[in-house]
Amino acid sequence: MPMKRYTIWLIFLLVLLGAFSTLCPAADNSSFAIIGDTRIGKAESVYMAFIDRMEKEGVHTVVHVGDAIDTPGNAEELERLFKITGNKITLYLAPGNHDVNNRRSLAAYIKATGREPYYSVAQNDTLFLLLNTELPGQEGRITGQQLSWLEKELSRDFNYKFVFLHRPLFPTTFGTGYCLDRYPAERDRLHQLFVKHGVALVGAGHQHLYDRSRKDGVLYVITGGGGAPLHTFTEDYGGFMHYIVAKKRNGGYLLSVFDFKGTVRDEFSLTR
Repeated sequence: MPMKRYTIWLIFLLVLLGAFSTLCPAADNSSFAIIGDTRIGKAESVYMAFIDRMEKEGVHTVVHVGDAIDTPGNAEELERLFKITGNKITLYLAPGNHDVNNRRSLAAYIKATGREPYYSVAQNDTLFLLLNTELPGQEGRITGQQLSWLEKELSRDFNYKFVFLHRPLFPTTFGTGYCLDRYPAERDRLHQLFVKHGVALVGAGHQHLYDRSRKDGVLYVITGGGGAPLHTFTEDYGGFMHYIVAKKRNGGYLLSVFDFKGTVRDEFSLTR
């Protein structure tokens, strides 16, 4: 093929590839989304809309802070969860009380997800720690072997350490007494562990609302607006359906809280 014709074909191919990449955004491996309390089996339209938006935005990592399904250990609901999520998105789940409430449902959860009851995932300079507040006999607590494992994981050298669990350490007034605050001494020990090891963000669900607070340098976010009935209908107190998208910005993270009209309801940065 003459050089001139070869050059023309090469230019055409590059233009075509550029147009294709514009129409089909590539997966952003440095970004992730957070959602909680979707309760598949009772409500799924909100989660379906969420997954559709993540695919369009090219965000292919989702962290779920629990109560993904409605009935603990229900194989059909778990199968439906993964069917809606699809194979383009990697789902990391910190189980809630609607996912696990006894040994049988824990076994069903492990079988369906292929993951341990609690685990960690490394993503570039960030460590995700997915805890389990629903271990049989240890509900509402992080203790025993899980706590020992957590201490070792937190000692690893990462720029950002994000912890996800279902029940929040510091609930709003709507959740007092049925979150990790039920065991205040153990809760405070866990918090001090986060402070000691420089945890940047602790994400939880369980309360069907949105809330953000900071304690001793640790950012605590409750994000339970993924489809379950809201615990408060007052938007000023976080009573709206929502999800969070975290994107890398200048070496840190920009986290945006979206409602399902696409409006940004809160936005904050994490830097190291």
